[in-house]
Amino acid sequence: MILIPQRLFGNKEVKTIFRDGNVCILEKQLSKSLFNREGYISNHVVSILLAGQQKIKTYEERVITINAGEILFIPRGLYHITDLIPEAGHFHSLLFYFDDDLIQAFLSTVKIGKIEKTSLPEFLKLGTDPTISLFAKSLLQIYQAQSLSDNNFLNLKILELLHLINAVVTEKKFTEFLFQLTLPKKRNIKTFIENNFDKPLNINDYAYLTGRSVSTFRREFKVQFQTTPKKWLKEKRIEKAIELIDTQSLSVTELAYEVGYENISYFIKAFKLQTGFSPKQYMLSERRNNLLN
Repeated sequence: MILIPQRLFGNKEVKTIFRDGNVCILEKQLSKSLFNREGYISNHVVSILLAGQQKIKTYEERVITINAGEILFIPRGLYHITDLIPEAGHFHSLLFYFDDDLIQAFLSTVKIGKIEKTSLPEFLKLGTDPTISLFAKSLLQIYQAQSLSDNNFLNLKILELLHLINAVVTEKKFTEFLFQLTLPKKRNIKTFIENNFDKPLNINDYAYLTGRSVSTFRREFKVQFQTTPKKWLKEKRIEKAIELIDTQSLSVTELAYEVGYENISYFIKAFKLQTGFSPKQYMLSERRNNLLN
């Protein structure tokens, strides 16, 4: 699983227009289609699709299809993303990644009435809008040259986009949608962590994605599993690593990534602590046993 936008920085097919940490405006152009990448989007994102097609599957298994000219606003979280290039065409998108601070800054400038906290969408999809399309094209024309880029414009441009979207989305839906993002959605801890224990997420991530504070998450987790999240995750990940060694031929690095470890040294240490062997020793032992049998 990749972390987005972090993994996009330095990608030869992605150009950074503005960036301040993980708050950024990126231009992505692809020469070939990319299929079903599992990603954890660490900041909210507005995607303006200029060419091509995109399919995104949410954690709730809902598939969103975005065509050229359309705009999608999705909250941070786990998604499966496919970027498609039509025949004889190309893929081109403009991406705006931002955090809760910018949402609060926007909400402080608009009038908010009574907020309905039920039946709000988990994402927001807009059709083609000429004003927002013009905004995107103008931004690229003016700021594509690195010599003109100035990060002082970053927050202003994102706020400008939010105001443009607010003018398009009627009946307070946009402000209600943004307000909802400040109230993380509660998910069943047991179901969520059993389905996602092998992702490169930490306890803070699991707490956020299940709609709880870290302390509440730890407390509720212990009630359900009779152990701490850290201990359970470590044991579960090593158990899966052992299963993979028995069924697949993977390197130690590939094995670590498959079970949610990005730090290979830490994975080796955790594996040895639980099994008494390093991953390499365990692999060699399994191969010897297979040959003898």
